[in-house]
Amino acid sequence: MKPFDDAVLRQMYLEYDTPCDSLVSNPNSLQQFTQDYARRTRDTVDAADLSHRILYLRKRGEDKGGLPKIRRRYNGRN
Repeated sequence: MKPFDDAVLRQMYLEYDTPCDSLVSNPNSLQQFTQDYARRTRDTVDAADLSHRILYLRKRGEDKGGLPKIRRRYNGRN
């Protein structure tokens, strides 16, 4: 298996603007994210493997090259 492109995953995570737990726990969202990642990288990827990588990057933290914090808007406020 080819290593994941973490830069692509970080960019997609910001674009999707969906919390990591919501993304990996919703089969439809995860499948869409996986297909989009495969299209962008032209690589075959398994949704379960991608889910594990996303969770790993979230736990790693932004300061250590993991996923950035997404800015969620609540009632028009940040």
